[in-house]
Amino acid sequence: MPWSFWEAYAVKLLILGLVLAALYAVARRLKGARFFARGVDRYVTVIESTMLSQQAAVHLLRVGTRYLLIGGGNAGLFKLAEFSAGELEVP
Repeated sequence: MPWSFWEAYAVKLLILGLVLAALYAVARRLKGARFFARGVDRYVTVIESTMLSQQAAVHLLRVGTRYLLIGGGNAGLFKLAEFSAGELEVP
């Protein structure tokens, strides 16, 4: 005997729910993966970025043991300043 409309609808909703739950579980697991690793083992790390206008921003980068203050805008990127690890207090 074929299923009624509502039984088929309920089965489809159940399958859709299971697929969404599986995708959510995979996304949570990938979020913890090291694809977008940040932290101590990275050679270049963005410490902070601040937008000055719609076209300009200032970025503080850690490169090894040095810190670079980089300005960026429509004209490109420019090194504004360079600090050693002892000259700068970074949390």
